[in-house]
Amino acid sequence: MPEGYDLRAFDILDSTNVECRRIADAGSSDNVWVVAAAQSSGKGRRGREWVSQPGNLFASLLYAIDCDLATASQLSFVTALAVRDVVADILQAPDMVRCKWPNDVLAHGKKISGILLETAGQGSAAPSHVIMGVGINVAHHPENAQYPATSLTSELGREIDTSFVIERLIHSMDYWILRWKNQGFSVIRQAWKDSAHGLRQEVIVRLQDEEIKGIFVDLDETGALILEFEGKRRHITAGDVFFP
Repeated sequence: MPEGYDLRAFDILDSTNVECRRIADAGSSDNVWVVAAAQSSGKGRRGREWVSQPGNLFASLLYAIDCDLATASQLSFVTALAVRDVVADILQAPDMVRCKWPNDVLAHGKKISGILLETAGQGSAAPSHVIMGVGINVAHHPENAQYPATSLTSELGREIDTSFVIERLIHSMDYWILRWKNQGFSVIRQAWKDSAHGLRQEVIVRLQDEEIKGIFVDLDETGALILEFEGKRRHITAGDVFFP
């Protein structure tokens, strides 16, 4: 483990994110990785079910923060870069592993990882921790998902051990968090854009009550997607992106 981190591993949990929240609510001030071989109640963005079959990676990092929530939300992009590096290294295909806004990672255009950012320790005026939940399709992937999916086993054509993947993820996260802390979001933003899927291309963004088609022109200084359509630009902070 990198210095300053603890690891707690379980055969099964309801959710690694929920376990991180329990640790924070118990008063912990540590940075803790929680890993489970399986989850009984895994969740993705917007409360969607995250299918949690044994053989895939389910991990969450409980990370102590001393910044405002807007700054802490940048850790979603930090996590995406860390996951992207791990998957690209394992597949030996850096050009084929890309980041998808807001917090997915694709391999050969298919979803191989999802990230869920939450806060914890809200007994005081501001949350004390951010929880970075990571799911990586290692052994298998859903066949009828909202977005086409894949797994490391499918891409490699052979089995791979989750302990090998989590070890790499822990060290990759440590590297990118240090870059974020020492160099700021501008470095993270540029690195994310360099590996972004669909940048400067036509995309479809589904919001809660509307669907917009336009050009994904940039990522702004807060991490919002800048969409150009009908001669105007709109900064979108939450939504689902699809590619025509």
